[in-house]
Amino acid sequence: MKAPRPVLILGKGKTGDSFVNYFLKKNQPFVTYDTRVKKKDFRLKENLKFNLTLKNEIDFRNISFVACSPGFDLNDEIIKEAHKRNIKIKSDIEIFVKENASRKIIITGTNGKSSVCSWLEKLFQKNNIDTIAIGNIGKPVLEYTNVQKDFIIIEVSSFHLEISKLPKFHLSVLLNVSPDHLDRHKNFDDYLRIKSMINETSLISIANSKLEGIVPKVDYYFDGNGSLNDQNFNAVKEICSSLNLKFSEKEILSSFDPLPHRMESFYELSENITFIDDSKATNIASSLEGLKSIDKSKKLIVICGGESKNQNFKSYCDFLNSRAENIFYFGESSVFFKKLLDPSKSKEVKSLKKAVSLAFKVKQNNSVIILSPACSSLDMFDSFVERGKKFKHLVKSAKV
Repeated sequence: MKAPRPVLILGKGKTGDSFVNYFLKKNQPFVTYDTRVKKKDFRLKENLKFNLTLKNEIDFRNISFVACSPGFDLNDEIIKEAHKRNIKIKSDIEIFVKENASRKIIITGTNGKSSVCSWLEKLFQKNNIDTIAIGNIGKPVLEYTNVQKDFIIIEVSSFHLEISKLPKFHLSVLLNVSPDHLDRHKNFDDYLRIKSMINETSLISIANSKLEGIVPKVDYYFDGNGSLNDQNFNAVKEICSSLNLKFSEKEILSSFDPLPHRMESFYELSENITFIDDSKATNIASSLEGLKSIDKSKKLIVICGGESKNQNFKSYCDFLNSRAENIFYFGESSVFFKKLLDPSKSKEVKSLKKAVSLAFKVKQNNSVIILSPACSSLDMFDSFVERGKKFKHLVKSAKV
């Protein structure tokens, strides 16, 4: 009997690890390529299970298909060669949707994805609907291929959607679209096109009313006015309505439980000084949403910066220049902030630790000190979670 051809896994991060575990259970041979791993490190204990290979050692004539992690560069020569040879490229989401028989609600958008997924999960579970939220929310989907539920809620990013078209599924939700990840996508129109792909294979499609006439193939719209929390609430209501699940607004609201690192007020000092962790604000729209919700009577001290993702920071900096008392910025994006921020109230620092230290020195009565990055964390941290935890630790351990 002829042995099955190996799958080529691209990336050995969290998704790559879930690919490996999945294929091991299937007795499916595989090789893994990761741009960050050199041959001298192939035999390290943490790398052994990946069966790593070099780019020039990949035998495209003997590849079953490519299993691509969302962070892998789709302009890489490997992807181009696979397309040239008509080798199928799959995401973990595609594999999961095809294999798992549960009804699936797939949610995307620039902001609010994790919050809506978590909100729906709690609401359904409270009402005895067997549900789990997985995917980009922090639970790799391939760990749940054999899990059967009434509904499985999946958070997906534009990176997932760009890899491959999804098989048919039950319900798609497009929460919002604002400029983000423009270091990965060609431009905003391309980003919007990729986000819109979520509607193409869903039985029911829902989108923000602000996208009416812009995004094709939408069955229902939810009210996109108000704050992000208002919009998320309206999205949850519309999802329930489209599924003929009749919950009162009170029932829906009672299931809302804010996630950490999202406008999280976590520490207070005397003299009415509050600290807020908004590390999840990894783009301008999200940061501005949080900052504009802060009481205008409060003096505002902002810590920002990180990986810029090719965003235009003018609107963000204009707001900070008019609203903030002090601004401390750091990371790869500093070159942009230095040009756009008022030098009389802003200062570049080398680290989050230094920013927190200086924020404590300038704090005043009745003030808010907020980490509102408007940037990805990946230039200095593994994730927005690590950045948020570090911020909270620095604040709580500071000598006041």
